[in-house]
Formats: sequence, structure tokens, C-alpha cells
Amino acid sequence: MQRYFTKDVIEKGKAIELPESDVHHVRNVMRFKPGDTVHMVDASKQTHLCKLLTVEESVSLMPVELIEESPELPVDVTVLCPLLKGEKFEWMLQKATELGAHAFQIYAADRSIVKLDDKKRRKRLERFEKIIKEASEQSRRQIIPEIGFEVGAIQLDFKQFDHVFFAFEGNAGERAASLAEAASGTAAGEHIAIIFGPEGGFSEREIERLSHFHSVHLGPRILRAETAPLYALSAISTIFEASSAPLK
Repeated sequence: MQRYFTKDVIEKGKAIELPESDVHHVRNVMRFKPGDTVHMVDASKQTHLCKLLTVEESVSLMPVELIEESPELPVDVTVLCPLLKGEKFEWMLQKATELGAHAFQIYAADRSIVKLDDKKRRKRLERFEKIIKEASEQSRRQIIPEIGFEVGAIQLDFKQFDHVFFAFEGNAGERAASLAEAASGTAAGEHIAIIFGPEGGFSEREIERLSHFHSVHLGPRILRAETAPLYALSAISTIFEASSAPLK
């Protein structure tokens, strides 16, 4: 079942218009016809089964029924990481979205290899938003994770988060708590930030600035920069979704 998102609130018995950005996909990629059905997720994060009424220059739909589902992680996880070389970053965004990331913050690490001016940032951001949207549709999410560029790691504001975990590669194989152990102390509905480093690792001043947060390891092996966020999201999913134990 194909899924689309709308910024409007869907009301029963009231026809809606498909966002203009998705009309081409409906008409020319999926080749839908009137009478076909799709899922629409509205501004209230509810999923509706909708029947296509018209498929022309614009596409109109009629809500048929509300779909009961809970595809989101019980905790909001924000991935904080620098840009990576080549297609690594886009691949990470796609997979992390599928694994349930709530948001992404791109910061300028001291050892970041990729440097962008404002114009290139805007273009990259448009590309990243498209990747995240498509991954959200494919994985049947009820939100589209937000993404934005931030200042350097040592200047980031973490006041909005209930828990901040510092995924430092220097902890691999040491006695620091694992992310799974640290995250097991979080409760459903809380906001978690996990800070990841660039390909070259954190600088000494970043380690000094960030180490007062809950420093954790991601297992005994050193993970690539694009792999670490996926490991972390999988660990959190295991805690909250793979266990039969009730949530806190």
C-alpha cells in the first residue's frame, strides 16, 4: 500500500487534495487510477485509508477509514552527526529513517572532511529531505524526520533532551556502559540525543566538552561513521520493541 503525507488534518467524509509534490508519483510512477486506494498520514500523525477520486493535473482523495497502527519508536531519538564523504551520509539517512530516527542534526565537527558553503548546504538539505521522505513512506512511518544544519559539537544546545549519549569510539572494549545499558534507563515518551563523530573521530577538545554527558560504547568493535547510528537505533529498538516486557 503506497503511503503519502499531508500537512493538513484529514476529516472523515471530506475530500482532500494530494500535495502537489506527489502528483507526478501518483500519475506517472504508480499509474494509479480513480478507485485505487492509498494510505495518507495527516498532520495529527494518523493514518487514513483513502480512495482516489480524480487523477488529473491534481489528485483528490476521499478518506475511507482510520488505520490503527503504531510504527514509531516509543522514544524520540535525534541523531547528531557530521557530514560524511560520498554517498555514505545519504545511505545512513535512509536506513536510520527506516529504523525509526525522529530527527537529524548535522554539526560541523573539528575533523569533518566535508565542508559546505550556504548555497551547497541548501541544495544538500533539499536532497536529504527527499531521501528521508521517501524512506518514511517506504517504511510506513507516521512522521517524516526533520533534518537541519547546526553549529559545532561543542556549541550544541542539549536542553531539549531528557538524555544525551556520547558515542565515543575510544570506549570500544572498555568498561564504559553500553548504549543498550544506558538506554534501558529511559522511559517511553522521552527525548534522546546520541552524538556520533566523523570519519576521523572526535578531536581532543570535543572529547573534553562532551565527555560529561553519558559516555557509552557501541560494542567491542570500532564502527564506521555511517554504521554507528544504525547500530544505536537497532539497540534502542531491541529495548523497546523486541521485548515483551511492559514499557515504563
